Amino acid sequence: MDKVILIAADNQARIQTMTEILEQAGYNVTDAANYSEVVAALHRAGADLLLIDSRLPGMNQFNLVERLTGRGEQLPIIVIGNDGSDEAIQALEAGAHDYIPNDRDTRELLARIANLLRLFQTGRAEQEEIIRIGDLVIDPLSRKVIREEELVELTHREYDLLLFLARRQGQVCTREDILKQVWDYDFHTGTNVVDVYILHLREKIDRGRKQKLLRTIRGAGYKLLSQEEIDASKKDRLP
Repeated sequence: MDKVILIAADNQARIQTMTEILEQAGYNVTDAANYSEVVAALHRAGADLLLIDSRLPGMNQFNLVERLTGRGEQLPIIVIGNDGSDEAIQALEAGAHDYIPNDRDTRELLARIANLLRLFQTGRAEQEEIIRIGDLVIDPLSRKVIREEELVELTHREYDLLLFLARRQGQVCTREDILKQVWDYDFHTGTNVVDVYILHLREKIDRGRKQKLLRTIRGAGYKLLSQEEIDASKKDRLP
C-alpha cells in the first residue's frame, strides 16, 4: 500500500495502539508529539494522511488544521476527538476533513481513512496535471518550466510563486494572499519580498517575449494571464 500516515499526539499509549492498528492494515506510520514537530515532519518527508489528536500540544483551537488546509495542500486530516460534538464542529469548521471520537470502532477508523485516501487520490492527480498557458508549460511532477520550448531556470521559491499564480490564472492575487500561500506568512509584515520575486519571475518568464503573461494590477496585486485572455487578445488584434 505504501501510504504514509502521520500520527500527531503526545500520548505514547495512543500512538502505540494506533501504530499497531495501521501497520497491520498495511500503512507506514510516523508520529509527531506537538505542533512544531508536525510542521517539521510534513516539510521533511510529507505524508498521505494526518491523524491529529484534538489536544495536540502547541495547537490552539485547531490553528494547525487551519494552517495546513488554508495553504490548499492535498493532505487529508482526521481529528481524533476527546470532547464530543462541540469539539467536532470546531474541528470541521477549522478545515478538518473528518472527526472521529477516540473510542470509535477500529474498523470505522480504517474505513474512514481508506475513504479519504481514495477521494484525495483524485485531487492529487489533478494537482499533478501539466499546466499550459500560451507557450508556457509547467510540469508539477518534475517542477520543470518551459517557455517557447526553452527550459526556464527558476529557484525553488520562484517556481512556487509561478505555480501559485498559474493555478489561479486570470485571477488577481493580492500580496497578502501570496505571502500566506507561498511564504506561509499569516499577516502582512510590510516586507516587499513579493514585489522582488515578481520582478525576478518577470525577468525570466516575460523579458524579451512578445506576449507578456505576468501582469501587475495596480492597487490590487498580480495575475498570470489565462489561456482565454490570451486567445481573446489575439482575436482583438485580427484585422
